Amino acid sequence: MTRKKILNLGLVIGFAWLAKASTSHSEGVTLQNNLTCYGDNTEFFEPFRVRETILGQQFKSYLNAESGDHASLWGGLFADHRSALESETRVLPILSFVYRSGEAQGIFGTLLPTERHGLIEPMEVTTLELTRPVEYGLEWIQKSSGVVMDAFLDWHQLLTPTDREIFDYGGSGALEIIPGIDLEGQCHGYHVGGAQYGGVVRNNLAGGAGFKFYAPLAASGGTSLELLGLGSKDTNRPFYPGPELGYGLYANGTFSPDGLWDFFGIVWLGKDFLSEEGDSNYNSLGADGVYYQSERHYEEVGIRRKILIDPGVTFDLEVRSHWIEDSWANSFRIVAQIPFDVDLGIQRRPASPESAHE
Repeated sequence: MTRKKILNLGLVIGFAWLAKASTSHSEGVTLQNNLTCYGDNTEFFEPFRVRETILGQQFKSYLNAESGDHASLWGGLFADHRSALESETRVLPILSFVYRSGEAQGIFGTLLPTERHGLIEPMEVTTLELTRPVEYGLEWIQKSSGVVMDAFLDWHQLLTPTDREIFDYGGSGALEIIPGIDLEGQCHGYHVGGAQYGGVVRNNLAGGAGFKFYAPLAASGGTSLELLGLGSKDTNRPFYPGPELGYGLYANGTFSPDGLWDFFGIVWLGKDFLSEEGDSNYNSLGADGVYYQSERHYEEVGIRRKILIDPGVTFDLEVRSHWIEDSWANSFRIVAQIPFDVDLGIQRRPASPESAHE
């Protein structure tokens, strides 16, 4: 039996054990399921970011077993299949300890991030929402009146004699100063290293702060303007042709007249900026790792529409135009989300007097 078959068998056995164990030890158990059909196409020809087509389906199913008011356990599987006859289906485990306190939530194990932890495009490219919807590490999420935060550590690769350790970390936050104005912060780091087995240890760090201005409209729509100043530092990258330090100015305006259609535009002015997992259209380093242009400008406009088909079932459409220096490109995205959660009707078994004294 191959290692892959043994791993898959172990995941199935573990999933079945969790389902059985949750019968006697959980406050309430829900089987949470979500099917996502996605397509994302970019027509870039410039040296910074090249064309890419991402098309496929993803399915996640996991038990959410609540032990009380503050803790729960996630256990299940995630599958991703790219739309091709010869494509392999990637299967990953979902195993997490979740701690809840008021309007905050801490996750240890499998992370299921939404909207790239709130990071903007120069920090993390939007395609990560499709290519990396499952992460492994730690996350703290705060959503309360006037304060929103998502901080995380995501482990990519463990250190071995043949592989370098790789992880990324950071997060986003927003603090309401007065109604209609938020103070925002962004941070993203990427680390490759492991001094135990030698080799170059390199780091990429990008971050910044700014303001978001927003105002609701009468017809259930709204408008907003986001302005952030960012800086970056890249160290020990082999054959890197640029300076370690860079910076940029990011502006994003959104107008939604009816709450259904979103019209948005992005303007970027940068100098020697580099974020490892950011959209390469914002970087000074080309996609080949050799081409370098110190001063950059980039513009983008687009239209988004989220269609609510049934309760919880959505179909999202996004069309974008891009100006990369003096050239023009286009891209689009379609995503269908079909959640179907099942309440298993399992309640926590009261503790016996004997177990209370153990």
